[in-house]
Amino acid sequence: MVETQCWISYKEDRALEKRIKEGAFADAKGSISRFPPVLNNRYWTTTIEEWASTRGLTVEQVGDETVSVRVKKDQILDFINYVYGNDSSYNDPSDMLAWKGSAYLVHQLLDLRVIVAQELNPDIWYELMADTF
Repeated sequence: MVETQCWISYKEDRALEKRIKEGAFADAKGSISRFPPVLNNRYWTTTIEEWASTRGLTVEQVGDETVSVRVKKDQILDFINYVYGNDSSYNDPSDMLAWKGSAYLVHQLLDLRVIVAQELNPDIWYELMADTF
């Protein structure tokens, strides 16, 4: 079975990296920047490549199965909207995946949006990363 994941690399944001290591996000366990799954069975690498090409951004091949695109905070917000904006499983309560009364994927997306909106610095470069393995 093929796995795919997407995340934000914040290695240039030393202040945020330090806060994470100090436990400022105790429940995050280092995964504050992971994107929840997309339910259309697409690979994240393809999604990033398609989004970047529509925005005139360059995607770099980081490893055999990993891609990266250098972005600012506003571009990350744009990517989130590109991926989830029209996905009813994240926007329509009647379509949301729920477990024991909790729309768990929506909660993951909200957590990601909060981290981006409140914690990322608009002046620092980040990387959208994706891999398929």
